[in-house]
Amino acid sequence: MANDPADAGRDVSPEVRKILDHFQLDDIASHLLRRAHFLAEDRFAREFADESVTPRQKAALIVVYQQPGLNQNALAERLFMDRNTVAEMVKRLVAAGLLRRVTARDDQRAYQLYLAPGGAELLNRIMPRDARVEAAVLERLPEEYRPLFLKCLKMLTDPDTDGASAN
Repeated sequence: MANDPADAGRDVSPEVRKILDHFQLDDIASHLLRRAHFLAEDRFAREFADESVTPRQKAALIVVYQQPGLNQNALAERLFMDRNTVAEMVKRLVAAGLLRRVTARDDQRAYQLYLAPGGAELLNRIMPRDARVEAAVLERLPEEYRPLFLKCLKMLTDPDTDGASAN
């Protein structure tokens, strides 16, 4: 079996073989973050299956609520998402009556975004439940570790953090 012609494992260099022989996928941060992300997304999807809303749509509605009149490019920056993806998402949210898109006064090519009545109704329904979802995502961690875990995630994702300080 070790000499199976379909297996190119024999072509792995000695240096890489040493690495692979000790490699543990369960010790790889990016792998664990991906798995944690899927768990969080699954928890959200199960809780809000009756609402037809995604975590990114919820985030967009929250950002627009917090910054009424925000343009689509600024929304994309705040969400750390591609502008084209956000433009498509905004189109869907507008069509669903969750956001209003108004031509900007100072730039006829840009749109300002506002929460529509349907968006306010949706946030009223989901935000109390969302707090429970977020708590459930962290429930496997001891309570005293939760703030540190969130701080570490912020350090990993903050573009202004160079990783040198752990204040």
